Amino acid sequence: MSQLKQLIKSGCVLTATGLLAACGGGGGGGGGTAGIAAAAPVVVTSANATQVASASLGASDGLSGNTTGVLGIVPAAVGSTSSTDVNIVDTIIDQVRKAPQTGGSGVSIAAVQNLNQNCDSGTLNVSFNDADNSATLTTGDTVSMSANNCTFSGVTMNGSISVSNIVVTGDQVTPPYSLQLSLTSSGFSVSSGGEVAAINGDGTILESTSDGITTTSSFSGAGIQLTAGGETLTLTNYQITNVENEATGAYSVAISATISISSLGGSVTVTTDVPLSGVFPYEADNGHIICTGDNSSVTITVIDSTSVQLDVDLNGDGTIDDTLFEAWTNL
Repeated sequence: MSQLKQLIKSGCVLTATGLLAACGGGGGGGGGTAGIAAAAPVVVTSANATQVASASLGASDGLSGNTTGVLGIVPAAVGSTSSTDVNIVDTIIDQVRKAPQTGGSGVSIAAVQNLNQNCDSGTLNVSFNDADNSATLTTGDTVSMSANNCTFSGVTMNGSISVSNIVVTGDQVTPPYSLQLSLTSSGFSVSSGGEVAAINGDGTILESTSDGITTTSSFSGAGIQLTAGGETLTLTNYQITNVENEATGAYSVAISATISISSLGGSVTVTTDVPLSGVFPYEADNGHIICTGDNSSVTITVIDSTSVQLDVDLNGDGTIDDTLFEAWTNL
């Protein structure tokens, strides 16, 4: 696994798709959580424990080639740490914030603005409902976007997404500030530098800061589907929370979800006892996460910024039956 990276400014993650339209294509099927359900629990063994761990908490070179696993995908979704340079939720938030600018100074916001002129290539259509006619993003506004190979500075967007239930408190320039929104996606994807991320399903994003230095972000919902390197990951009843200090580079990430892993044909329930934490640009040097399958589990304990310990319980009796030591590079 390559170095954990701050993604809050990078532009694209929740590397998310799975059962959705091809990441490189536009459009996609209907969004929402309909049809998104957890698979039956997988039996965790010494043989698959590293793969389960990779899909549940780490960037997974072993699981999906040179892309990322769930925490490589998801925390990035809330602007956190990962080996990928793609952060889709940051991209969504950035485009939502730009929506009021589509009408131009002193011009009433139209129902639909064609933003093709703002793409280096391709098209981006934005529908912005300015609830209070303030020409700024405020509580009660709604936004929808449809992109067709729209490229900004090497970042390419495809698919569609709608954003509602927007609640804005304070001013982003002069904190405290918070932004909350609900999104529904139909195969919205972002690609950058060979990494591809996409999102299909529903979720709620919350971002807040009291001082403009430490930012707490979360992404939660009933169901979302992810794809990386051909591996499909389905998260149900999920919540990912990230805290990041821009001044020091310190970060922490916690995940709670049932994660279905297509290559294993089953799911694990992931809980965080101790959030993954560290200092950018290094991997997490602390953290404790439990992945529970069918009457079996693997407990992941971060030893330091180079290695982790995997304790395997083969029969759910609470006794460790096998212990594996893995380098972050193997996850």
